[in-house]
Amino acid sequence: MSKYRLERINRLIQKELSDIIFENIEKSKDNFITITNVITKPDLSSATIYISALKDEENILENLNKRSPYLRALLGKRVRLRKIPNLKFEKDFTQQFYEKHGL
Repeated sequence: MSKYRLERINRLIQKELSDIIFENIEKSKDNFITITNVITKPDLSSATIYISALKDEENILENLNKRSPYLRALLGKRVRLRKIPNLKFEKDFTQQFYEKHGL
């Protein structure tokens, strides 16, 4: 699969999952969940979704990983891909890296 196509798929998954999480998962008005990056394997077997949240990030990650089959099913209804990847949510450390290194 070409790099360009994989990047388009990553952006599509990021946009659609953001909408799905906002509509179905994010119920707290004082917290904000952001999908910062998506990395999909070239064979579309799995996708790692990096998230950040204002607070209670560990609980949110646990909740999203528990619900990943449900989120995958919702994603499959929204996108036209031959294969919908398995979803794995992880914490995004980019902000902490920049703060640590003063960038």
